[in-house]
Amino acid sequence: MNAFNAMDSLPNEMWLRIFGLVEDAPSLAAVVLVCRRFLWRSVAVALRHLQFWERNPGKVPFVRSLSLRLAGAHNDPPSGNNERHDRIFAQIQTFHQLQHLKFVGGELPGAVYATLQRLPSVTELILEACLVPPPPPHFPLSFPSIGPPPEIHVTRLTVSKLLHRPTMGFDPVTVPLACHLPHLRTFVTDSIDIQMPFEAYARLTSLTVALFSVGIVDDMHAHLVGLLRLTPLLEHLDVSTRNDNWTPSPAGENTSDVPNLSTTPVAPLPLLRALSAPWPAAVHVLLGAPALEHLRVTSQINKPGDALWLLEHLHGAGSPVRTAALSLASWEDEVLIAAAHCLPACRALEVAYHAGAPDDAFLFNLGIHHLPLLQQLHTLRLLPPAYAGKPPVAWDPAPAPVVSSAVARALVPRSMWPEIDEVLAASEQKAAAARCAERARAAEAAAAAQHARRERAEAVKEYVHAWARYNPALKRVRLGAWTGCAWVRRAPGTELGAGGGRRKGKDLWDVDTEDENAQAARWAAMCVADGDA
Repeated sequence: MNAFNAMDSLPNEMWLRIFGLVEDAPSLAAVVLVCRRFLWRSVAVALRHLQFWERNPGKVPFVRSLSLRLAGAHNDPPSGNNERHDRIFAQIQTFHQLQHLKFVGGELPGAVYATLQRLPSVTELILEACLVPPPPPHFPLSFPSIGPPPEIHVTRLTVSKLLHRPTMGFDPVTVPLACHLPHLRTFVTDSIDIQMPFEAYARLTSLTVALFSVGIVDDMHAHLVGLLRLTPLLEHLDVSTRNDNWTPSPAGENTSDVPNLSTTPVAPLPLLRALSAPWPAAVHVLLGAPALEHLRVTSQINKPGDALWLLEHLHGAGSPVRTAALSLASWEDEVLIAAAHCLPACRALEVAYHAGAPDDAFLFNLGIHHLPLLQQLHTLRLLPPAYAGKPPVAWDPAPAPVVSSAVARALVPRSMWPEIDEVLAASEQKAAAARCAERARAAEAAAAAQHARRERAEAVKEYVHAWARYNPALKRVRLGAWTGCAWVRRAPGTELGAGGGRRKGKDLWDVDTEDENAQAARWAAMCVADGDA
């Protein structure tokens, strides 16, 4: 077990006892490997731990990550919180090797500004359900210090569920702390309307917006354009909703979602390399991103013509797209053909579809006539709906419930009890036989579906073998939702011979057992590097 990842499962009191039991340097070094992260679940817990740090100042440099849950909400009575917060934040200021700092709940004290100034190693700050106060007067200057004030070195700021004081009229959620983060480059938020100073947005190179509401997707471009005009240096943009499989309303299925290029406002993003967003918001963003290398459309594209327009626009703009992931409402052969012709630099291609399916003739020709145009393609994923390949649901009516003997006897005279018992016994036997038959039918259907999947996988594997001759760079292929329809290419000459050594041979394709988490991690690595992961 990875002790570092599991430390949050132990109470802080346990870690304090462990610290107290180790005195020699080797033992302390071993404990430190799993004690770099501290979780204070309340102000009271943090206050109890202050005595430990006062007794052991030599252990302060070991702290790398700290999470503190502040007491109460912003409108609760103070009840001495200011003094207690001052003591806690004074201790936090001594953690000079601290790298990750998180505050959860309640109102941050004004001391948070001076605390961040005194923590030169903190690069990530997380604020969850907090009320961020304005900076104290004369900040960042402090008296009687001499010389320039120390800078706050936070490069990544994550905010979610921020609190705010009710005011009259328009009531925006602001992050006043952001204007004092000169090194801020990455911003993660759960609100597209959150406000930061213009200079903070202008320095961003990465922006992630994780929305909880799906309704805003329909008009997301109206919110995005104004925001993205403030981020000319942006290189990575990730906009997501709680449900990545969000689909537009049926009323829009017969109309194109492609914007009118003559009237659509465009936010120039000349440095944007990676984009992940729902449709059609993704279109409004990529119109101003000619250098796009990694594209992921997280919601369905209803019309095949819109997907074709997207690919042709990327080709016409000269975008060097290396990884592309699209989600189609229904399968369309022309989309794959267009991708092969419009994305010559593509190294990883994923197309999910929610209705229809490619036929065998198209799959065979795809790897021989079209995929060879993508000379650098090493990963291909064609993903059907999640329910594809599952056995059909049996809709046979269930047997009538059997009435218990005690209930039946209570409803009839004693003289009829033997007859009732005989009827109930026959009903129970009939119900048991029906259950056995239902289980047998379900097992038979599952076995038939499994056999069909295996036959299908073997047939498709032959296509993949044929593709290898025309696509030397191809390494990973998935042509279905189940495990048997995903393969990893083994280089020639790596199979074992009879004597245990290596022998030369043709390319072999092994079943790819990589789970969804590993696939997502590998895809994310491709989108932040150069597409070779």
